Amino acid sequence: MANWYQDQLTNRNFLSPIGFLFILDKAQKVSFLCQKAEIPTVSLGNVNIPTRGLVPIPVEGNMVYSDFSVDFIVDEDLRNYMQIHNWMRALGTPQDFEERKIWRDSNQDSPSQDPRFSDATLQVLNNSNNANFDVVFKDLFPTSLSTLDFDVTGSDNDYFTATATFKYTVYEIRNVNSQTRR
Repeated sequence: MANWYQDQLTNRNFLSPIGFLFILDKAQKVSFLCQKAEIPTVSLGNVNIPTRGLVPIPVEGNMVYSDFSVDFIVDEDLRNYMQIHNWMRALGTPQDFEERKIWRDSNQDSPSQDPRFSDATLQVLNNSNNANFDVVFKDLFPTSLSTLDFDVTGSDNDYFTATATFKYTVYEIRNVNSQTRR
């Protein structure tokens, strides 16, 4: 029989919602002014195995990852906003093929990496503001970018924030010190 004391938490510090850094390789200006990021929902799908006249038997299926979203403050020159916008435009329907080629050539970091995708890291800090663990997103690409709503009827000068939503293949949570999965 296990000792009840051994099953208790040894670190009694709580995770802070403001202790994080976001690093997006292909859009570093977005990373710098990131205000909000979340670890997406993950769920385990299931497959129903039919039985002869009985209730189907559910068994585990594939992992399903929700979209990843970040909110960032938009700089007055729209440089960070345009990084995501131009990336989406190059993936979607550019004006002509030359526009796509220029974007691909300027964003080709290495010959082995596909320029359409980027890796991203959400680094979560501990209560001493030191890196605690990383959430690493693989093969990330933008799917939506929010509007910028200009409105003179507002009573205060709230700065623009934009939301970028991404799809990705998988995310892993890794210990910072050992680079092993949690």
